[in-house]
Amino acid sequence: MMRAMTPPLAAMGMSLLLLSATRAAHAEIPVASYDGWRVLLDARLSVFASYGIGKGVPEGQTENAGAGTSDTQSADGALHSFRLRNGFMMSVLGLDTEKQVSPSLKVSTRVALWMNVSGSRDKNFAGMVDPRELWVKLEGPWGQVLGGSDLALFGRGGILVDFAIAHEYGLGYPCSIRVASGGACGMAVFGATFPGYEPGVVYSTPSLGGFQASVGAYDPVTIGLAQLDRAPLPRLEGELKYEYKTNLRVFGSGFWQVLEGTTPDTRPEAMGRQKNLQVQAYGVQAGAMVAAGPVQIGGAAMQGRGFGPITYLEGSPVATDPTGVLRDSRGAFGLASATIERAHLKFAGGAGVWHVDRAKNDSGPRSVTGAPANPRLIKQNFGITVGAYHTVGPVQLALEYFRAQHNWHEQGVPSATDPNVTASVISAQQVVHFINAGLTVAW
Repeated sequence: MMRAMTPPLAAMGMSLLLLSATRAAHAEIPVASYDGWRVLLDARLSVFASYGIGKGVPEGQTENAGAGTSDTQSADGALHSFRLRNGFMMSVLGLDTEKQVSPSLKVSTRVALWMNVSGSRDKNFAGMVDPRELWVKLEGPWGQVLGGSDLALFGRGGILVDFAIAHEYGLGYPCSIRVASGGACGMAVFGATFPGYEPGVVYSTPSLGGFQASVGAYDPVTIGLAQLDRAPLPRLEGELKYEYKTNLRVFGSGFWQVLEGTTPDTRPEAMGRQKNLQVQAYGVQAGAMVAAGPVQIGGAAMQGRGFGPITYLEGSPVATDPTGVLRDSRGAFGLASATIERAHLKFAGGAGVWHVDRAKNDSGPRSVTGAPANPRLIKQNFGITVGAYHTVGPVQLALEYFRAQHNWHEQGVPSATDPNVTASVISAQQVVHFINAGLTVAW
């Protein structure tokens, strides 16, 4: 996942997924045992080829549709790009330890290195290695407490649906073309939001008839693009879920954080002075996943204030306007899959949409004088994913198609005879088609 970042750095943080779900899909290897401690090792390695073709960012618009949907464009604005990169998840090497101290206390730790197969296009530019998971967990009949860096609570239910149904061994939306560091986005940017691996303290109740509640206090983030550079209180997140065997999972989550800063006071009587800002970012998400034999269906919907295309509280010009006003957004996605067990073959697909409202200070297609204006703000992202996934022993093969469509808020077009008069209103659009093929080995 993720801190407040510029869009390229946001892609570097996009290393998806609740790793406990990943580990459940394959075996951990016992390494050692001493004085009641068990040491376990797990790993996941992947490499994908991703080819994108379509239209570059429309002339006059900003590259804020996702983490970066442009590459070096041709003179006529065409986009075509080939990258070798990670899949939905980065390659991971994890080391777990656990000890049953008493009948009412178990201690566990995890240290996991997340690694990139590639980074920028610069020659000999190595991909980063990130100790993304660093935590200690105490468990007992009373529940569990986790302290350290792990996947945050808000939004993880939706990401887990995406992981389980479609992109466990795939890629989905690449997040960025220019930068290939970090995992891919899957359905994030198109109705899902990425939680990020965040430092915090989280308490979870025991499972009570399938119900479990979790609450967490996290190290708060800031958004420097709008001078929201102070965070006086921890970010609060929570999740409530219900699970029935492996057939049904229903979840809801939310977050809240206060951000503060200073900005120039534009009142005539306050010339040259600063004024304080205080805003409240929040979000809610709900969703479900159902499994019936070889078929899985699921999805999630979310809305909130202070979201970037990939994650909440993102250091993106989409999350807030330059004066510190947070923008409202909402999104939803749905996925389905069918597995042919005898052929070790799975087909998955679905679609998602994310919409951003203009803030009160954002311009519209016309200025107050009627002259044409351009807010240069993404309005809606719409994505379609389809894929085929084949298991060959320990190897998972994937072939996917992803269609990414981005629409900007309406802009005014000047009259041919008077540039100060709006002749028409149009919405700029970009469509990019991605073909992803790759393999993953997990143990």
